[in-house]
Amino acid sequence: MAGPSDYDVYWGDFHKHASEPKSNLNRLDEALEDTSYNIDIYPVLCYPFTWFATGDIGFEYRTEDRSHWGVREETVQNRPEFHDWWERIQTATAAHNDPGEFVTFPAYEWNGNRRRWGDHNVVHFEEGAPLDDTWNLADLYENLHDLDMPAMALPHHTAYKQGERAKDWDLFDPELSPVMEVYSAHGSSEGVGTPVAMDNNPSMGPRASGGTLQDGLDRGHQVGVIASNDSGGLPGSWGNGVAGIWASDLTRASVWEALENRRTYGTTGDRIGLWYELDGQPMGAVVESDESVTATVDIDCAQALDRVELVGDGRVVETYTHRGRWEYPDPEEETTFRVLIEMGWGPKPNYGDWHGTENEWAGTATVTDGTLGEVQPRFNGWGQRFEHDGDACSFDLTTERDSPTYETTQGLVFTITGDGETTLELAVEGHDQISVTLAELFGETRVVAFTDRCYDRLESEFNLTREEIDNPDLVYHNARKLKVHPAYPRSACATTVEFDGLSADRDYYYVRASQTDDQYAWSSPVWVVSE
Repeated sequence: MAGPSDYDVYWGDFHKHASEPKSNLNRLDEALEDTSYNIDIYPVLCYPFTWFATGDIGFEYRTEDRSHWGVREETVQNRPEFHDWWERIQTATAAHNDPGEFVTFPAYEWNGNRRRWGDHNVVHFEEGAPLDDTWNLADLYENLHDLDMPAMALPHHTAYKQGERAKDWDLFDPELSPVMEVYSAHGSSEGVGTPVAMDNNPSMGPRASGGTLQDGLDRGHQVGVIASNDSGGLPGSWGNGVAGIWASDLTRASVWEALENRRTYGTTGDRIGLWYELDGQPMGAVVESDESVTATVDIDCAQALDRVELVGDGRVVETYTHRGRWEYPDPEEETTFRVLIEMGWGPKPNYGDWHGTENEWAGTATVTDGTLGEVQPRFNGWGQRFEHDGDACSFDLTTERDSPTYETTQGLVFTITGDGETTLELAVEGHDQISVTLAELFGETRVVAFTDRCYDRLESEFNLTREEIDNPDLVYHNARKLKVHPAYPRSACATTVEFDGLSADRDYYYVRASQTDDQYAWSSPVWVVSE
């Protein structure tokens, strides 16, 4: 993508719990190593002030004064165990912070009166700060300002009902909260009528007016956006939110500076490249103007781009639609393409007592008569690995259906430069090589079901021969599969959009962009003030 010359985009997850009563802190070092293969930035999140206990009434409950706790209690008084968690978190962040390769910060979720003021994650610039279990958000703000090191308190899933864990924008500190979480495993907090819902946590309920991003912006607050997971498993897990950070380099200082200046954005999962300026000022900035202003958006998607929307003061004021504006090149023309490979599916536990339902995917992807460029992971689950070396990429992935450890599929997005005869060869351990040309993927997909392997397993594990299987669905449904998605030329994925003649009377503008597969990205706003 065009983008800025002074910055690179780095990917982070600012909301993945590393310690809670059910966590295994003994594998924290291993977890951080896994994380470093998936994202660039990880505030390692302690989740204290929470306790899971056995009550006597069989129901989860709590009291407002925190004097009693039941089967599962959150927002409780401090306990000695939490300080041990915090010390171990800080030891790990200090050990694994590797400038230029992987940046960590010590962080914890503040669980004070979040029902009243909303949830916030506290991120510290460096190790050495204490846990703060103060009850009121105003006191937390004051305590963080009094520290001798920089800190932030980042709001998340802000769009729930006011008084029920939504962000109350009556109390907001732009210095401590330069950005908020616009998307996570909960869904989108952008607004109450915006395209991506926030209905993934039925217990906490639907979105409501008052705490959304748009509510905060309409109140005059200058807050940027990120996205992050807020779910279990691998930090940066695909589909649950990831933050794009435009920083001068991959160090704590540069990442912190980017957050302070709101040079950030969030995506649902795919690593959509997004750079947005208003009158030459980057996302997160303030523009002084009494005349019309111009928005410029550079976007480079992992898959085909659908549309770019410019939102001003809570309304879509301009829309650019990319569908129909591109076509496949002549097969003899050299072009850059994006190709998504997904691996997974496979045996389901409720079909029978399999000896194991995990799928191991060890192999290589090789490009011949072309060039393999960037490789983007679409990972869920621990232990995923890939190595890019020249025109080949080796991978060692694990998938499993209905598992808390792994997801149904893992994916890799390859950037390939070549023509229609350029070939992608996939060698998966234990299976015949799969070979497909880019021309064969012009608007087409290729799905390979490893049914022979499934037949072998059914015979070895259940004594079912091929002749005894009356319904082939049994085989196909439990066969692991590999899908090669269409090869999208860069013209389908990337473009520069300019919206000019925009009113300077609006207070803010931000970008919402989407791919044709419903992956989304949101930019931080740019604010407009009179000269």
